Amino acid sequence: MKITPQSIRIGTRSLPAQGGFLHAQSALDLLGLPFPADWEGFARTHTLTAPTRDFGCGLEATLSLPEFVRLGFAAQTPQARRWQKSAHTLIARMLAGDVRLSAQIAEANPDPQAQRWLHARLENQNARKALMSTVARHGGSELVYGQLGSISNRSVLGTDSATLRRERGVKSTRDGLNTEELLRLSYLESATARAIEERGVHGNEAILGVHRQLAERERQTWGLQHPASRAGLSPSQAG
Repeated sequence: MKITPQSIRIGTRSLPAQGGFLHAQSALDLLGLPFPADWEGFARTHTLTAPTRDFGCGLEATLSLPEFVRLGFAAQTPQARRWQKSAHTLIARMLAGDVRLSAQIAEANPDPQAQRWLHARLENQNARKALMSTVARHGGSELVYGQLGSISNRSVLGTDSATLRRERGVKSTRDGLNTEELLRLSYLESATARAIEERGVHGNEAILGVHRQLAERERQTWGLQHPASRAGLSPSQAG
């Protein structure tokens, strides 16, 4: 069987990869580490559990990306120290919120739907911030913010945040949502912010009343447009 060439770019080099796992010998070479004659012993010593992969010449040892990072920070070779310096720069850029780094990460992702999801995630974040700001200007306080989120989640997701995070294995609720769910939440929260402004409502109960009304309308509209969603399927699953 012909092996489709894959690679993962690390710094200025592209390392051979299969299924998200790095070719171990190439990865160790980048760090200036010799490939061990006793790979199994080396793997036990460093708690390496990545599976073998076929890179075109039969099954070979691999490293997962977390394993590569762990070895990279532990190694003391000149090559590893150069990589560590680059890694420190990347971490600093991440902590500073450098959006150019985000763009580079998105462009490197092989999933064609990843950029669409990222766009929806950022739009959702903006919609959420705009709603919270509008609520604050119109007398919202204390528990109303959590209650708004609960209404949104129940309407769009059919469950609460804690359950969704547990089921989808994420720490942030919105990181566990698919593109369609993010877009629905963005629409609902933007519509609520606009309605609060246009109707001039004030205070927690009035704000929640507007949001409940729009959430119910959005849920019913979605169900009519996508009948499969009533059976627990997303439109993509139904199609």
